[in-house]
Amino acid sequence: MKKIVLVCLLALSFCSLSLPSFSVQAANPASALDNKQIVKTFWNELFNKHNITVIDTAVGDTYIQHNPTFPDGKQSFKTAVTGFLNEFPESSAEIKHIIAEKNYVVIHNHIKLNAADRGQAAVDIFRVEDGKIVEHWDVIQDIPERSINGNPMF
Repeated sequence: MKKIVLVCLLALSFCSLSLPSFSVQAANPASALDNKQIVKTFWNELFNKHNITVIDTAVGDTYIQHNPTFPDGKQSFKTAVTGFLNEFPESSAEIKHIIAEKNYVVIHNHIKLNAADRGQAAVDIFRVEDGKIVEHWDVIQDIPERSINGNPMF
């Protein structure tokens, strides 16, 4: 029995010596930084400067929307955002935090419909492919008048 265990251990050690080594490589930091800049520029142009034409250059032809109140598609998104900006011409969405990993970019932002609005805290997640935004998720929470724990939303 001891010989069988010894032979098995030796066999395993020889197998591990002959296998090629694999390494985990981090995502290309430049790619993540590029994606971060693409989304940041898109966000500020669209929601702070109200430049609708940025959708034409920043959003891919295929655009998947996970917000259940918006349909998929670049043109559908453009139509919906145009309506929103026409209804709320003083709206803004200030980026408070932005994080990028590989082809995903996450923005934590403060949405306000006008200067007097307390607003909403939102997290938007974007997937970028070949320099274009192709997918979007979001979660949005109203900012309360007061916080029970005293912690700020941002």
